[in-house]
Amino acid sequence: VLTVQQKKDREDLLLSIFPKSVAKHMLEKQTSGTLLDSKRSLRDIDAQNYTAARMHQNVTILFTDIVGFTAMSQSCSPYEVMQFLHVLFSEFDRLVDL
Repeated sequence: VLTVQQKKDREDLLLSIFPKSVAKHMLEKQTSGTLLDSKRSLRDIDAQNYTAARMHQNVTILFTDIVGFTAMSQSCSPYEVMQFLHVLFSEFDRLVDL
């Protein structure tokens, strides 16, 4: 049985990771005991026929690992890091729009 603080921590974590609609669904399922049970697998969750995907126009999601980013960010000012990221992702946007 989870304490009130553990439930709040779990809710805060879900809301920090997932879009609000997905987190809300997960929390509702958690409350009803059909989701987030430690004995359940992702396949069990998928078998509930819940589709978390939503259609959004003009949206691209890019997952990237920038080699050397951690070292670079530790040796540069925050402004320089933000400028680097701005230029990099602006170029990605430009390429996607071609």
